[in-house]
Amino acid sequence: MKKVIFTILCSAISFISVQAQTNILAKTTWKVEDIKQNGSAIFTRAKTIKFPSEQPTFNYIQFNEDKKYYSGSTCFQMVGTYSVYEDNQVEISEGTADMSSDCKEPKTFTGTYTFTIDKDRLELIPVKN
Repeated sequence: MKKVIFTILCSAISFISVQAQTNILAKTTWKVEDIKQNGSAIFTRAKTIKFPSEQPTFNYIQFNEDKKYYSGSTCFQMVGTYSVYEDNQVEISEGTADMSSDCKEPKTFTGTYTFTIDKDRLELIPVKN
């Protein structure tokens, strides 16, 4: 009986570890630093934006635990969904957006990207279909 309980416990811990590894982007906020011609982008880690009480002062993308992301700038806000896959790929789906009338829409990030995180730096590289 002890072996069965131990096996179940080890399986549960392994499952939790795998789940935690598959969503490394959850609970992270990133400031856009550079967007290249090929669509790849460089971000630096930023402080979490607490919506709706806080308004961002920079172009950002924020990934939540519930697979929702927020993206935008001081006058443009978008909320959508994302999924993290093996091989460090993330699929970012377009969502709903709100924009002030005098706002220039910032670059939005939709599609499938390969991502790398190196300390406080995130790089998104579009996956070619």
